[in-house]
Amino acid sequence: MHFMKAISLGYNAHMRCSAIVATTIDGKIGLDAGHFSDWTSPEDKNFLHQMLDESDVVVVGNNTYKTALEPLSKRNCIVLTTSVAISERKSSRLFLVNAQTADMRKILETYKTIAILGGTQTYTYFLENDLLDEIYLTIEPLVFGRGLNLFESAKNINATFRLESTRQLNEKGSLLLHYVRA
Repeated sequence: MHFMKAISLGYNAHMRCSAIVATTIDGKIGLDAGHFSDWTSPEDKNFLHQMLDESDVVVVGNNTYKTALEPLSKRNCIVLTTSVAISERKSSRLFLVNAQTADMRKILETYKTIAILGGTQTYTYFLENDLLDEIYLTIEPLVFGRGLNLFESAKNINATFRLESTRQLNEKGSLLLHYVRA
């Protein structure tokens, strides 16, 4: 099944920004900024790798990049960080961008399929700036009780998504929900 559908949403019909997220039942994407996602199911990891293989570029925050440096170093990556003034190309695969000063829309326009992998600040940035076209949300049957939220905004956001599909990934109860911007 091909998951990257050409639906013209957002300001540029050629660009598609997809958040790929795993959460616990209590909605946490991790315990803290350095928490590696080794708690997700093998089925979720298979889905994630399939999505990344179909994406032109992966966008992550600096903490997420540092946490998953080895697997991400094999992919085209945009790392959102305040350690650069505007943007800086570090290698053929790595581009550092300060989202507060750079024109993110212009940078993203050069790609067709963009995978957003977090963390909280990155997911929130894309939501607040109306750049999020769809969300693939895996809910794992775990409870952390504390941790990082998917979105954390000081702004009033009124973004509406429509449930496109659901799929049970395994017998433990991991669910994959696909939402598109309404």
